Amino acid sequence: MTLLKVEQVNKIYTGNVQYQAIANLDLSVEKGEFVGIMGPSGSGKTTLLNMIATIDPPTSGSVQIHDANPYTLSFDKLAEFRRKELGFIFQSFNLLDTLTVRENILLPLTLDGTPLATMNEKLDVIATKLGITPILDKRTYQISGGESQRTAVARAAIHEPKLFLADEPTGNLDSKNSEEVMQLLSRLNKEEEATILLVTHDPQAASFCNRVVFIKDGSLYNEIYRGDNTAVFYQQIMDTLTLLGGKQHVIPPIRH
Repeated sequence: MTLLKVEQVNKIYTGNVQYQAIANLDLSVEKGEFVGIMGPSGSGKTTLLNMIATIDPPTSGSVQIHDANPYTLSFDKLAEFRRKELGFIFQSFNLLDTLTVRENILLPLTLDGTPLATMNEKLDVIATKLGITPILDKRTYQISGGESQRTAVARAAIHEPKLFLADEPTGNLDSKNSEEVMQLLSRLNKEEEATILLVTHDPQAASFCNRVVFIKDGSLYNEIYRGDNTAVFYQQIMDTLTLLGGKQHVIPPIRH
């Protein structure tokens, strides 16, 4: 089943100088896929993600999520669609400092008016699965970066969205926590059949995906599929980035 279908999408920003960020781009994502999006800075990765996230409408073309075009919905219906159908995971975690870990995770369900018993039941399941039960009553400033991103993943997953959108989720983490977060997303994909779209510049993070789509100058440049060998897939990602002109990514930064 095709969960996401982007067809002939263009995004043109007008101003003193007109700029085409996305050009005639097509992308399909099947239910249960884990797809990475890579490309040099300015290639259109974030623009594409924002259009799929229903934040930034395309200039032309269509975005279909779960057989619905979110851009035809009213403001209130769009907010509800975004809340129920999509799960967001950001580089900066986007947690609220005034709330505990528990309250941050439950926020989407609170906004939907979910009964308390149901909320607590769902929270127990997800907190156990993600290994964050011991920190539920802590404030966000009392937990580590890795724990913050686990909390953000729990918040995105608690209402079982159709599509997870992850924007550089390992960007603020060291290599150990990056690995853990990517393993976490991989488990969500395999065990819960979660459909995940990941924008990343990190070849290591991309190697957890089933498929990586490369974008250059707002257009599809190439795509590669993961086989049984992660090392081979990782090398294919590196080789494609080199051909793409992303030489700054060929040697991943050393993290401490």
